[in-house]
Amino acid sequence: MVNLALGIDTGGTLTDGVLFDLDKKKIVAKTKVITTRHDLTVAVNQCLDNILSQGEQVELDRIRMVSLSTTLATNAIVEGQGAEVGLILIGSEPDQGLPTPFYVSVGGGCNLKGKFKEEVDLVAASEAVEEMKDKVDAFAVSGYLSVRNPAQELTVANLIRELTGYPVVCAHQLSSELGFHERTVTAVLNARLMPLITDLIAAVKDSMACRGLNAPLMVVKGDGSLIGEHKARERPIETILSGPAASITGAMALTGIEDGLVIDMGGTTTDLALLRGGRPSIDRRGARVGGWLTQVKAAEITTIGLGGDSFIEVDRNGALSIGPQRVFPLSWVASNNSHLTRELAEIREVDYCLFATLPTTVLVYIKEPLHLKLTDAEREIIDLIRETPHTLHYISKKLNKDFDLLSWWRLVSVGSVHRASITPTDILHVTGAFRRWNCEAAKLGTKILAYRFNAAIDTFSKTVLEEIYFKIASLITGRLIAGQASRAPGMDELASRYFLKEILGQDKGGKAIEFSAKVNLPLIAVGAPVKAYFPETAKRINAALSLPSSAEVANAVGTVSGQIMERVSILIKPGEGGGFIIHAPWGRKAFMEFEEASRYALRKGKAYARGQAAAAGAAGVRLVVEQQDRYSNLARSSGEKVEAGMEHKLFIESVVEISAVGRPWN
Repeated sequence: MVNLALGIDTGGTLTDGVLFDLDKKKIVAKTKVITTRHDLTVAVNQCLDNILSQGEQVELDRIRMVSLSTTLATNAIVEGQGAEVGLILIGSEPDQGLPTPFYVSVGGGCNLKGKFKEEVDLVAASEAVEEMKDKVDAFAVSGYLSVRNPAQELTVANLIRELTGYPVVCAHQLSSELGFHERTVTAVLNARLMPLITDLIAAVKDSMACRGLNAPLMVVKGDGSLIGEHKARERPIETILSGPAASITGAMALTGIEDGLVIDMGGTTTDLALLRGGRPSIDRRGARVGGWLTQVKAAEITTIGLGGDSFIEVDRNGALSIGPQRVFPLSWVASNNSHLTRELAEIREVDYCLFATLPTTVLVYIKEPLHLKLTDAEREIIDLIRETPHTLHYISKKLNKDFDLLSWWRLVSVGSVHRASITPTDILHVTGAFRRWNCEAAKLGTKILAYRFNAAIDTFSKTVLEEIYFKIASLITGRLIAGQASRAPGMDELASRYFLKEILGQDKGGKAIEFSAKVNLPLIAVGAPVKAYFPETAKRINAALSLPSSAEVANAVGTVSGQIMERVSILIKPGEGGGFIIHAPWGRKAFMEFEEASRYALRKGKAYARGQAAAAGAAGVRLVVEQQDRYSNLARSSGEKVEAGMEHKLFIESVVEISAVGRPWN
């Protein structure tokens, strides 16, 4: 019997799908559709319909699993979108910025041994929750040194559930690492992503149910392994960089190359991973996305906010910028809303530079905000664009309000409204390299930006493309130089930019000195836009380029190649008055003898890891156990004789790492 898997990658711009033969390791069918942010079910349904209708009738009982990778979590963090989150800190004040303005610190916390410094202040926590609940959609709880004793976090989380019924995440459930700030950031971002991932999974499950598809649903994590849908709902933060992680696996499957640079360019981001011996390196420091350092263990991927749908802006002073924010391409949104072409044409030239906000901006209604009380001004905008999108120029006239004073930013930040404006995709429509949607809208929008840039449309379009080549080359060379050697003494960012511009420049004639570069690792470029930008970029940095067949669905191919892997870390430390203390995800426990503590850690840890893997949907689970005992050598007096095996050593700690690995299908 043929064993099949259905892989889906739902990105911020496009949804890709493949039907994959698990035995022969080949694509049976593939598709690519537009992601419908207002209703993800539409895109998922279209993707499944396209896949299941290709070729011969697919026998649904042969599909062993449906696997999903997504860049939606990464994109939401990069763009600052998602649910509003209320944060309760226990036992410590924040000393750095946090990804939410809604936070309160209450008394509590523990020490390195897991003993409470003071009881958690539940009265203050209750007051904070009551005050925040009308402003937020979810909560996060982070206690000082909670990984050594999670009891206070769990108590506050239960309190929040009783008072609000909102989703709550505890920081200790996501990481066993020390680092209060990073663990707190991870918890807040996890809470922010919960509604987004829940909507995505619900869309896929509904689509599967409508077609009688009963296979288990898996989601790709940032390290390339898989988790079941229930775990993904609880820990969506682990899906950040899942799209790039899947693309690494997919790139290897499509090319057979095991040493090179995998570069995945989508609608919002461009992601780069270094591949050695068929394996990407794992970033032990934690994944950094959108400027936030998390404690999520993911493939070591460098991400920049550059993609086919990156927001191209020229400010009132004529300065050009591309990304990191993502918007709908004008050409695409106008292809389904022809009135926008007329609205763009009605903008007077005198208004091109008068306002700080770009006249090209179009507001597109997505959904009603959750738990967020709208102002009257925000409600007016929502009501005006609910049925059809409009330019800000049109909205300002309709509402009789100053163009720059319209209250629309908060609607975008919470995901109720999305913008459309000029993007690299629109520039390709202007140059003729890509003409799938409304070219006239793309030209009208580009004309406005070119005017602000004080250049002709053709010159402006060329400048934009040159900046894209530069950003891609900077990503590649920067990653390789960082891995090879430290920056040259005295080489600042301005000088680095100058040399790279000289290397990439085409006009070298007549110069007294020329610069060039040669990248010795092959570039494996995957993603929908790569054919438009990478041949020229690779040529200028003298790199071999592989554009594999089916590169546009590499992420979807990668989703069906991973295994489920759940890890548990247990720490055994000396007790304050003797004995030993175990610090584990399920709690803190004391023992008098090390052997007893070690046996307990192994027995309980194996059961815990196996249970986590089973909950994630794993079959045929096998365990991998590593235990590292750490000692410090003590100085001994001069001339002191020590028998073999009786060296002076002081026990510091024992770290027990247990990994449960299993197949994502039976």
